[in-house]
Amino acid sequence: MVSSNVPATYKEVFRTDRGVVYQCDASNRLILEFWNTHTPLSARDFAQFRRMVETVDVKHMALSTAAADDLEILTPPRSERCYVLTLCEIVHLRELLNGAKLMLELNSMLRECGCSMAE
Repeated sequence: MVSSNVPATYKEVFRTDRGVVYQCDASNRLILEFWNTHTPLSARDFAQFRRMVETVDVKHMALSTAAADDLEILTPPRSERCYVLTLCEIVHLRELLNGAKLMLELNSMLRECGCSMAE
């Protein structure tokens, strides 16, 4: 579920039905909204957290019968938040983070070309 009450300084970068990534120019942060929580991340921390999510061995989780492999615990860098995620939630989080990364890269490429995305 995604909330609709966000500060005016937040610009949506990418959205799925499970979460949203916003860019806040006032704080120079990316805001990850996932599980009805907002986690502010610097661009560097966002990239590091995305890589952290990418390294989760979802194939192993899917094939394992051990209870310990049912969940993965992830903590974004320099955050007190802790995500305890199932296999499906990891896949949804990956989709959200990868989509946001792609949109940020696309926006950067457009700016280099002197273009901008329509508001």
